[in-house]
Amino acid sequence: MRARVGWIVLIVLVTTVVAAGCARRTAQAPPAAQPAQPAPSPAAAAIPDLGGREVKVGSDTTYPPFEYVDESKQIVGFDPDLLAEICRRANCRATFITTGWDGIFAALAQGQFDAVASGVTITDERRQTVDFSAPYLRYGQVVLVRQDESAITGVDALAGKVVAVQTGTTNDEKATALQKEGKLRDVRRYETFALAVQALLNRDVDAVIIDSYAADGFINLNVGRLKKVGEPFTSEALGIAVKKGDETLKQAFDAALAQMAADGTLERLYQKWFVERGPGK
Repeated sequence: MRARVGWIVLIVLVTTVVAAGCARRTAQAPPAAQPAQPAPSPAAAAIPDLGGREVKVGSDTTYPPFEYVDESKQIVGFDPDLLAEICRRANCRATFITTGWDGIFAALAQGQFDAVASGVTITDERRQTVDFSAPYLRYGQVVLVRQDESAITGVDALAGKVVAVQTGTTNDEKATALQKEGKLRDVRRYETFALAVQALLNRDVDAVIIDSYAADGFINLNVGRLKKVGEPFTSEALGIAVKKGDETLKQAFDAALAQMAADGTLERLYQKWFVERGPGK
């Protein structure tokens, strides 16, 4: 789901695909993650009424701060809050279903879920089998290392190193490309990022390639044991995946997201999960 001290947070207007800056921190470095807010339109107020429909949401709930199981065994995080607010406005009920990441889009395409919300990167390959809502967050991939690591200072310092990733993610794709280019020694793939991070803490691997916001989530859960190094080295966007052809649900999501952007709700959720609950807090 982002070290954030000294970085600029930007509100992004997606409709024209032009980033409009709104500084929140006095900073020199670019942001690790930023809310991507669909620009409000005249149609934003006309959110389709889903008639109390239950929306089954598939999610890998091991991905803080987007979604994880808290001490009370409840699924919490940015995405559960996001879907709850969307459904409040669209008259639906979001039910999160924990599932493994591997095969999650195939399960959505087959109708096992109505949507997938799990820090999902929008890609052209995934668009072949599922649809996406408008983006709600932009971010970059980063390198996560142990707190006592001094040799690895960023992605360019991974030569000869072993990195961990979660199987089937865009991080996996990036690590595979780096390995083919000879920029790292080996890639070890794990079923969840929690296992990849544990391998790092166990010194089984040298680093983890992970999305910036998720890196901060694991830093927060392992205070004083992990850190990010270097700058984000990709630029990507997240959205809610929807079963292809379910235009009513996609329209409801897009209209609700636009309305939430206009009234500041998206920004408040971003502040709650990515700033107020940032690393070490």
